[in-house]
This record gives sequence, structure tokens and C-alpha cells, in this order.
Amino acid sequence: MRSAKGKRFVLLCALAAMPGGLAWPLAATAQSTPPSSQTPPPKAAPKKPPQEPIDPDETAGVRGSGSPLTVHVLSRGKAVQYAHVLVKNTNGTLAGSCFTSASGACKVDVGPDDYEIDATGNGRSGTLKMHVSEKTSAVTIKLLKAQTAATTAKP
Repeated sequence: MRSAKGKRFVLLCALAAMPGGLAWPLAATAQSTPPSSQTPPPKAAPKKPPQEPIDPDETAGVRGSGSPLTVHVLSRGKAVQYAHVLVKNTNGTLAGSCFTSASGACKVDVGPDDYEIDATGNGRSGTLKMHVSEKTSAVTIKLLKAQTAATTAKP
């Protein structure tokens, strides 16, 4: 290795093998923004306190302990199994729901108030609006076939 090219090649190989040996000239040219303008890493979100248990007296429209209301669903005089019953407050919020058993009945715990009770099953539906008190124990809803609106205008 008497030539100058051979010595330069050995020197470049030695510098390349050293950690950070050739990186200093490249690092200075590759960095386009000064270090002072770098944005700090995002802060971690503050930990949320654990949620308090849900108070049943303040949710789902139930006031007080609630009393069981039995809803019987009939269609053509027969009990409807698996009918879906929704009990809503007057403001439209859900107070309770259930599915009927083979006897066509289900129970919903609601407090005394005004409710709209909707039942659907076997392609039929029924609605009942009523006031429920502590003395109300059972109601019956008869399902009717849904009426379709006419889509053509009559002359």
C-alpha cells in the first residue's frame, strides 16, 4: 500500500467502522431546523378519576325503588311470545324494556309516572299511553297490523 489512493481507502474504511466516524459531516448538513425550534413531546393525558357507581334512582326514568309492571301482549286474542316491549318516559327516554315469555307477559320495573308503552312482534305493533301508580300492576297491549301509507297521489 504505497500509493496515496490505498492509504485513503484504508483511512475511509477505518473511519466508517468507528461509531460516528463519518456521521459528523452528514449530521450537520441533514439537520435543517435548529435544535431550539423542536417541539416538545406531547404530555400524557391526565388520569381520570374512577367513575362512581350508577344510581338506579337517577337513571332510566325510575323514581324511587320502582315497582314491577306486568305487560301482557296479545294479537288476535292470543298471547305473543318474544314480543319486544319498550317503556318510555314522556320526554322519550327509555325507562325499561323486556321480551315476553311464552305466556305473552313480561315485567318492567318503573316508578309512578306517565309512560308510553310500545310493543312489537310478528310484524305487528301496539302503543299504550298511561299513568302508572303504585297500584298499577298489569296492563294489556293488543298488537295491530301496521298500516302502510299510500305512495301514489289520488286524483
